[in-house]
Amino acid sequence: MLEIQSSKLVLTLVDTETGEVFTKEATFGDFKEPTKKTTTTTRTKKVKDDGSSEPHATLFEGKIQLNEAAMNLTGFEADMKIDIRFEKKGRVITPIMLEDPSKGNRLTKSNTISCRGSKNDNLLEYGDVFVVVPYEGKNNVFKLIGNKEQPEDDIIDVPEEITDPEDDSIDVDEFDIF
Repeated sequence: MLEIQSSKLVLTLVDTETGEVFTKEATFGDFKEPTKKTTTTTRTKKVKDDGSSEPHATLFEGKIQLNEAAMNLTGFEADMKIDIRFEKKGRVITPIMLEDPSKGNRLTKSNTISCRGSKNDNLLEYGDVFVVVPYEGKNNVFKLIGNKEQPEDDIIDVPEEITDPEDDSIDVDEFDIF
């Protein structure tokens, strides 16, 4: 394996009017392995509150913003710590939002909550605009219902009546095993 320890660059410039030659040298050292840059695109342009009576949250790169109706519904205030989690019940995974002083991110005065990395990517699978609804039976917990339809898991239909394998009424000769 070859490794560059240092590099010398020589630049020669010629003034076309006078014919004068200028030479510049530069030495570079301590080369580091290039880091992989990730490119990101803006998903949604930030818009001011639309005055909608429907409480919703909009996902941006690195954050999620609540509209005024969502702020009124949740009762959240600036500087509260809000956490976004994914609750799994059976096969259904639902994004939820709740106040959590130990794990949450601070809600800003502009009604935004930091939401970076895998959490942002996971939320994006559900959409970029979420309707905020109260979670039945849980105080101060809210479901985020996205604008993308979730694919249904393959569900295996099991007949209501399952025969007993010990049942002698089944004719074994009826089935071709090979």
